[in-house]
Amino acid sequence: MPVLVTGAEHGAGLAAVTALVRRGGDVRAVLDPTRAPEGLVQRLRGAGVKTARSALDDATLLEQACRDAHTVVHAAADPLTDPDELLADAATVVEATTQAQVSRIVLLSHLGAEAEAANRWLAALGEAELLVTQAPTVTVVIRRALTYGLDDALTHALAEGAPGADPDALHAPLWAGDLAAAIVAADARDAPGVPHLALTLGGPRHASLGELTALLGGQIAAGPGSRLPDGSSLPAHAVDLLSRDLLPDRDAPCAGTSPETGGAQVRRARDDGAG
Repeated sequence: MPVLVTGAEHGAGLAAVTALVRRGGDVRAVLDPTRAPEGLVQRLRGAGVKTARSALDDATLLEQACRDAHTVVHAAADPLTDPDELLADAATVVEATTQAQVSRIVLLSHLGAEAEAANRWLAALGEAELLVTQAPTVTVVIRRALTYGLDDALTHALAEGAPGADPDALHAPLWAGDLAAAIVAADARDAPGVPHLALTLGGPRHASLGELTALLGGQIAAGPGSRLPDGSSLPAHAVDLLSRDLLPDRDAPCAGTSPETGGAQVRRARDDGAG
């Protein structure tokens, strides 16, 4: 059955599209053309992905893209996204999927997401969770740990040395490929007895932000020195997110790629790009 992924220009969304293509079937993607890396649309189309280039505030286009889709994976809630935009996008996705009678929504959320959270991005995600679970369809919310991987702007910023972030903050770093595998499993599961499922997912071990940054080949910067790929600086809500201890419960599922293995892949990709 067709699957649509929003936010395919972000690292987690692109990893989800890649994993779904590998599984087989009809895969669609919505990309914001102002944020998509050069050549990404051609790359996805070459892999057989049907792509639509649009910001998520275009409800009409999004509804058309959702037509006949069984599952919509909303992966556009990236940590670098403005919180107000994040919430507006979630509302548009719920409206479009409802009109298109989509059977399932998978929302990529984050550990610590709740409407009363002190962090603006986590608070917006908490409200987005409420919006999604009120939709008249099956929903799966994946509250992921801090996610890193290839083709990911936040990972790039960490490898450059995220300025101002607390290096002692504890996370359970989650490799984007492992998150993508969980998304594929969420799409494949049979109709559940519980229509609204929320689960948390972290990496195989805890690591400080400073340790993760070092494994990616960087060092936490004390001042405003590093930049995102587009030349902008990290938004305040992202620095605050990185500086929080965000760990899954002891009995929460964990995925298998260690920070050492994932970090080595990021370093190799950066070295190849520099060469």
